[in-house]
Order: sequence, then structure tokens, then C-alpha cells
Amino acid sequence: MHQSNNEILQRKGAPLPVYYRLQEALRGKIEDGQWKPGEAIPSERLITEEYKISIGTVKKALGNLVDEGYLYRMQGKGTFVGRSILRQKSLRYYRLVTEFGNDMADLEVRILGIREVKGFVPANRFLRIDADQPLFEMKRLFSSDEKPVVYAVSYIPKSMFMDFEKTSASRLENSTFYEVIEKDYGLPTIKNQELFGAAPADAKTAGVLKIGKGEPVLTIEMLSYTYRNVPYEYRWSYCVTSRHRIFAEIR
Repeated sequence: MHQSNNEILQRKGAPLPVYYRLQEALRGKIEDGQWKPGEAIPSERLITEEYKISIGTVKKALGNLVDEGYLYRMQGKGTFVGRSILRQKSLRYYRLVTEFGNDMADLEVRILGIREVKGFVPANRFLRIDADQPLFEMKRLFSSDEKPVVYAVSYIPKSMFMDFEKTSASRLENSTFYEVIEKDYGLPTIKNQELFGAAPADAKTAGVLKIGKGEPVLTIEMLSYTYRNVPYEYRWSYCVTSRHRIFAEIR
């Protein structure tokens, strides 16, 4: 017999509190694609009526989903399914300036290639997939005033992004990678983690960035995460900082 939403949440003997069961039910709607990134969800009143529970329970469940990045609120407009965090905050891939107070450099993106490669360590380990699972490798070059500034190599699991290699280069050059992933696969970027370092450019990297072999470059090792803290992108970036520096603002 089909159970109503109220029966599922209120069933006797359930070990978890009602707000948590509601939270998981709503999370399921997002992860299953019933509620899509950027769409407004039903009002708190409608959710209260649908599940026949208190407004306080609904507020707690929605608040937790906001904290986890599944939802976000806009004052006076409602609550929406989370979109890529880089997009919400109007951030770009790399924010480059020459000094404080200067405008950020405009960057042009060129796709150098997308191909399937064998899984390898540490990428598969960081992406939490089996060592033998294949990856898609995407290479990009970011330039300012026609001068290369960032060379980025990303790896994503083939099992999560079937047919990604068929994505047109022009689309990835005129839209962010995160927007494409969100639109085509329904996976917004909830957070990123980055490790910064420095290293001498090897011959290949130096050739791409048009600098001398052994010239120092800023390195950024990054992981991007989507729903349920699942990592989906492992990236290495090599940045020329002789002309620009990476700008970050923490509030």
C-alpha cells in the first residue's frame, strides 16, 4: 500500500527525529533531480501542509540543507536549490591582479584537449574511486592580453560524466566548467579545497606557459565537491606570477 508523506515521516518506532527524516526526504528530491539547481522549492507553508508537520520542523530541516549547500535563500524571493558556489558568489576560476585595488585581469580560456586516461594515484584515491577506473583528462590554458598565465589539468571520473569528451571546446571556453557540469549532469559544486605551493616549471609546462624551463610557478592542487561531500574533480594548476598574483578575499 502506498504511504503518504506524512505516514513516512510520522511512522511509529522510527529512530530518527522527524526533522531529520524530512531533511533526507527533501535531499532525495534534489539528488534525484525532482528539484533542479536554481529552481525555487515550495514554500515552508506548502511543505508543512504536504507533510502535515509543524512549521518549526520544516524550518529546521531547510536550515540544515542550507548549511550543507543543498539550498540557498534569497531575501524576499524564497528558497532555491543550490547552484555551484563559485557561480553564486560571482567568482571566476582565477582572480588575478597586479596589486591591491586594481581591476582583475580578464582571462581567455582555451581548451587544449579532452581525452580518456587510465586511473592513477593520487587522483583516483582523492576522488574515492577504484584504482582501475578510467578518468577524463581536460587541459586548459588561461591567458590575459594574449599571454599565458595559468595552465590547468583536471581529472574527473568517467563513470560520473559519461560522454563528457563529446562536450564542445567552444562551449567550455564560453561558459565555466562548473556551469556545464551543473547543467548537463545536475551536479552543482558545493565546495572546493586547494593546496598552494611552488615548483620549477618542467619542460612541458614551460612550453605551454611560454616561460623558461625551471622558472618558478605557483602550483594549486584542488578538489571540487558536489552533493554529500563527494569529490568529482581533481586538478593541478600552474600559474605564472611574474605579471599577476592570485587575489583572494575572506569575509
